[in-house]
Amino acid sequence: MKLSKEKFAQLEIGTTVRVTVPDVDRVRGSPRNILAVVTQVEHDLYKLCTEHGFLKYNYTRQEIAACEENLLDIDNVIKLGDGRQLTLREATSNSSVAGPQGYQRCHCKTGCNNKRCACRGAEILCNSK
Repeated sequence: MKLSKEKFAQLEIGTTVRVTVPDVDRVRGSPRNILAVVTQVEHDLYKLCTEHGFLKYNYTRQEIAACEENLLDIDNVIKLGDGRQLTLREATSNSSVAGPQGYQRCHCKTGCNNKRCACRGAEILCNSK
């Protein structure tokens, strides 16, 4: 922890940060990173807000990268976010040009033969990803 605190400087509230999106949570056309603003800092955990809402989970300093310029204004982002809670996957799909991932995790044991399966009922491709 001591080395980590020396390597990464503490971020202030209102700083624009970049959050890396894992490959599993994005489509090929989606951005690899999303921009967010630091809204709260507690016990070295950062609460972030995007233009589409607040991210549900708190992030450590190692998981986010500070932008050199403040690209997002904290007041506008909170107003646009409207208090909604989003996962990182939902925030990525909202900012993507291609839309959401298009797959839904399926735990169906019948092979998705009927509309009882959640993915078949919603007419979405299912995947074990």
